[in-house]
Amino acid sequence: MTANNGPSNNDFAQAVHLLEQGNVVAFPTETVYGLGARIDRPEGLKKIFSTKERPFFDPLIVHVSSIDQAKTCFKEWHAMADHLAKAFWPGPLTLVMPKSDLISDMITSGLDSVGVRMPKHPLAKKLIEAVGVPVAAPSANKFGKTSPTKAEHVKKEFGDQVVVLDQGQSEIGIESTVLMVKVSFRGPQHNTYELAILRKGAVLKSDLLTSLLKTDLKFSWLEAVDKKESPGHMKHHYMPEVPFVICKNPAMKLSEITGIINTKLKELPDEVEHVKIVKPKHEIKNIVFLTLSKDPGQAARELYSQLRAMSERKPDVLCFIQMPYHNSEMWESVFDRMYKAASLIIE
Repeated sequence: MTANNGPSNNDFAQAVHLLEQGNVVAFPTETVYGLGARIDRPEGLKKIFSTKERPFFDPLIVHVSSIDQAKTCFKEWHAMADHLAKAFWPGPLTLVMPKSDLISDMITSGLDSVGVRMPKHPLAKKLIEAVGVPVAAPSANKFGKTSPTKAEHVKKEFGDQVVVLDQGQSEIGIESTVLMVKVSFRGPQHNTYELAILRKGAVLKSDLLTSLLKTDLKFSWLEAVDKKESPGHMKHHYMPEVPFVICKNPAMKLSEITGIINTKLKELPDEVEHVKIVKPKHEIKNIVFLTLSKDPGQAARELYSQLRAMSERKPDVLCFIQMPYHNSEMWESVFDRMYKAASLIIE
């Protein structure tokens, strides 16, 4: 289902039909490609988990095409939600708030809250509008593996098992920022809210603050929160096909890195939180170094594609050297993914 100018009308109509029939479809968003199913088709939701080999304890994000549609997903739509949605949607911000009865426990992994966002990609919005109901969609890859930023990544992952609407490279390249919003105090005129970033992304805390400080909304930040309310919360996620190591000491010699890798990788468990840890099958000799743009926004766009492409070269280990200039907020979002993708981090 590809063409140079994107999917044809027939491809698009087939995708809508497949979703109507309770199947899954992969589609582009500005963050990564998603594997979607209508929220009112339990068989489709089950196929998301079975296709991805994803455990049911990992909640799904719901995608909507309008604020009105988002309101149907939540138990309450308050002033904070309204401001954030109008300021950052469509875009890479997911709001986590108490769910409405429209959202099944399968989507939320039994939690009382749900994550919802309005994607910026025009084809994603068009697809959700055509379906007429929100679409639940995690990233279109096997559980724990590297997320897809191109249709070809989805095809390599699933083959003919999944139909994919192809529109080239994802603009942002890492998953959305996930923001939990809670009402901490209900006043006669104004509520007070608690906010917590459950997953970092392209919408930064400073972006949120800049926007919120222009309002009269009262809020505070929670730092210690249970991140199980967010997708992608496991210690290991986004892992490539070969062992990936991050070295946080740029002065370390290659011989030292190799020695540590050969010792430490053998000591790792085979599995953590249902994610299989990628380990070498023999002594490390061939280390390939991952290079990314010095611009964190561009690095985010490159990350998953580079992890996939360089893994296909079949090195013994893929390594990234963390440098002192990797110190901005956006780099924190990139390293959130890189640390989880890594089998080993050398301090």
